[in-house]
Amino acid sequence: KRKPKRASSGINAEYGGLDPTRRKALIHCFVSCIHIRRRSEVGLLKHINTYHINVVHHTIIQRIKRKPKRARMNLSLLDPFASDFPEMIEDCLDDGTALTCSFNRRGTLLAVGCHDGRVVVWDFDTRSPTRNLTGHVFPVSSVSWSRNGRRLLSSSADCTLFYWDVVQGTMETTIKFETPVNFAQMHPKDPTLCIACPHYLPPVLVNLKTGEKRPIIQSMEQKTNVVATFSKKGDFIYTADSKGNISVISVSTLQITRTFKVAGGATVKALEISSNGKFLLVNSTDKIVRLYDAETHVLKNEFQDVVSKMQWKKCCLSYNGDYVIGGSAQKSQHNIYIWSQQGQLVKMLEGPKEGIMDLVWHPQRPIIASCSTQGVIYVWATNYQENWSAFAPDFKELEENEEYVEREDEFDVVDEEEEKKKKVEQEEEDEVDIMTVDKIATFSSDEEDDLFYLPTVPEPDPK
Repeated sequence: KRKPKRASSGINAEYGGLDPTRRKALIHCFVSCIHIRRRSEVGLLKHINTYHINVVHHTIIQRIKRKPKRARMNLSLLDPFASDFPEMIEDCLDDGTALTCSFNRRGTLLAVGCHDGRVVVWDFDTRSPTRNLTGHVFPVSSVSWSRNGRRLLSSSADCTLFYWDVVQGTMETTIKFETPVNFAQMHPKDPTLCIACPHYLPPVLVNLKTGEKRPIIQSMEQKTNVVATFSKKGDFIYTADSKGNISVISVSTLQITRTFKVAGGATVKALEISSNGKFLLVNSTDKIVRLYDAETHVLKNEFQDVVSKMQWKKCCLSYNGDYVIGGSAQKSQHNIYIWSQQGQLVKMLEGPKEGIMDLVWHPQRPIIASCSTQGVIYVWATNYQENWSAFAPDFKELEENEEYVEREDEFDVVDEEEEKKKKVEQEEEDEVDIMTVDKIATFSSDEEDDLFYLPTVPEPDPK
């Protein structure tokens, strides 16, 4: 009898052309099947038969050998009947004192601005830091990704904007201001433009190539903080002041095209645009979060905690725009409220006794990343339950041990040559294309050279 080959080496040899994520998943499933088979053979799991394990293993291999679709692969494995909003804390990310965070357009990388001035880039699939960008000397106030994910913009209380090359880990451009920069955002399409909101100064449109600063608002009556954000396509800029006035400004001419006001004239703390560009979310000091139609600027709904009447630290929309989330501003509570667009409170997530600094919803999946006042990033996700029947239609979960009656021909010796011929015929019929990359319907364009993952370089051991 030949000795069985090790699972990992066999899989690597056969599927070495696959990307690391798919190969790792296949190795994990293969090893799990081997462990279950060994336990069943020694009598530890009598209700699991080798036949069912082989069916599960064969189904896993066939699914992973299918035509690859890169970022779409994991989306197709999600349960369509599962909850589309988070329910529990799945993981914690801790590397420095986190103050703000932002996902790239694909949701594979998470940029975190820290209190010590560092910007840490996390690989969100492996939950490990891949880049440490050092340059700021004061806390980071905001981080923003370019459209293709290869550039990153960071603002800080040291009155500077840094424009980073994420792959190389180097700083490309530095823009200096007179006062600390409260917020900065990259243009949705043009990687050379961004908006910056300095403290007590009007927001400016910055050209990162030439360093030119064009004031978005020509004059301010008093020293107040003005918030600003780009529209979905980057054609317009939304600005809001301390009197509740929201202006829509054209990017090309920097002229105001329309103005509307928040009810009661409350000071606007933040503006958020949904991923589909249809909704505008306004967080104001009157403890009410308002949802507007981005085209008609008509108020659709208002959200608030009627009982406690609390302020909101950060608000944003879900990846599909169906839900509105608000993070409590109380220092001793890490509570996240999730409302439907109709105004109904769907879920309240209760975390540890730590305040919220920032939160953001994953661009593709029902996942929320929230920064606490202790500098820890909590990852909220749905409560996943294992369902083995999804791997094979004839696989059944048994509550009690049952006696299994084997078929007469189940363990018959099969001629190896005939089996090899059948495998060769099947392989010739089922051609696997690993070179073609299909377009993802979630995004409007896939012809860009987007950055999915960062290459990891091992550090040498100290001598």
